[in-house]
Amino acid sequence: MPALLSPASPRQKELPTHRRRRLACRYPALPVHFSAMEYRRLGSTDIQVSVVGLGCWAIGGEVAVWGPVDDNEAIAAIQQGLDLGITLIDTAPAYGYGHSEELVAKAIAGRRDQVVVATKCGLVWKEPGGKIERCLNPRSVMAECAASLRRLRVETIDLYQIHWPDPNTPLQATMEALVRLREQGKIRAIGVSNFNCQQMTEARKYGPVECLQPELSMLERTATEDLLPYCREYNLGVLAYGPLARGLLSGKFGPTSRFTDLRARDARFSGPAFARNLALVDKLKAIAGRLECTVAQLALRWVIQQEGVTAALAGFKRTSQAVENAYAGDITIPSAVMDEINTILAE
Repeated sequence: MPALLSPASPRQKELPTHRRRRLACRYPALPVHFSAMEYRRLGSTDIQVSVVGLGCWAIGGEVAVWGPVDDNEAIAAIQQGLDLGITLIDTAPAYGYGHSEELVAKAIAGRRDQVVVATKCGLVWKEPGGKIERCLNPRSVMAECAASLRRLRVETIDLYQIHWPDPNTPLQATMEALVRLREQGKIRAIGVSNFNCQQMTEARKYGPVECLQPELSMLERTATEDLLPYCREYNLGVLAYGPLARGLLSGKFGPTSRFTDLRARDARFSGPAFARNLALVDKLKAIAGRLECTVAQLALRWVIQQEGVTAALAGFKRTSQAVENAYAGDITIPSAVMDEINTILAE
C-alpha cells in the first residue's frame, strides 16, 4: 500500500537548494524557488494525493491520437515527476490498449509506496487496434480489473474509476461489482468519470463513490456550474482532466501551427476559434510573466484553485513537460489575479 501523508502535513519535505538549482538549469520552466508539492485528501478517503497528477493518456502510444511517443522518455518523465513530489498517476486500459498501464508499471517499479495508482474500467475492445466500446457488465468489470492489476504489476489499485457511463448496463450491477472488488482488496476506492449529477446520485445508492473525474480548464468551465458544487456538497474528490485543453493552454502554439492528431478534429484548433484562443493565451502569458511562471503552470494552478478540485491531471510525453507541470503544485495565484483571469475568460 502507498504510504499516506498526514493531513496535518500538506507539503512534503522541501527539495534541497542544490537540487532545485540543478533542476532549474536543466529545465528553465522550473524556477529555482520551486520547493515542495501540495497535497490534498481525496474525498472522504484516507488517501492523500498531489494537486498535480500525471495524466497518462498521451503516452499510450497511439500516433493518430497524440502523435509519436518514446516509451523510455515517457517512463523517465513519470520518474522525474515522482522525484518532484507528484504522487498521483492516472491511466486507463483504453490508453493505447493497455500500453499506458504497462509503462506506468515500469516507471513505478520499486517505488509503489510513493504512488497513488488510478485507472479505469468500462471501455473494452476485442483485439488491439480494434473498435473500443463501452461495457460495464459485472463480468467485464471483474475481468478488466484483473487485466489492469496484471499490466500495472500491483496487488491493489488505489482508485478504480468508471471511465464512461454505459447505457446498456444498470448502474446497480456495475456498482455491486466494484464493491465486490473493494471487499476482495483489489481496489481501495471507487470513482466515476464523465458522469453528470443524476448519474452520480444513482451510483451512490449502491456503493461509496469517492471522486469524480470531469473535464475542466480555462476553456471548458461547465463543471464549475453543477459538478463541483455537487462534489463539495457530498464530499467527493475531483480529479480534473484536460486542464491544458489538449495543449492549447500550454503556450507553445501559434497561428501557423498545424495538427495531424486528434486536435485536427477539434474545433478549438482551427479557424476563428483558434485565433481567439491564441489571443487569450497571449493575455494569459502576460499574467504568467508577472507571477514568474509559464502559461501552462498558470492554467494548471487556475484549475487547482477552483473550489472543490482535489487535483489537476496534466498530460505529458516528455520529461520537460512533467517537470513544468509539477511546478504548478508550488505556486499560488492571488485572489486579485484570479479575478483578473476570470474577467478575461468571461469576455
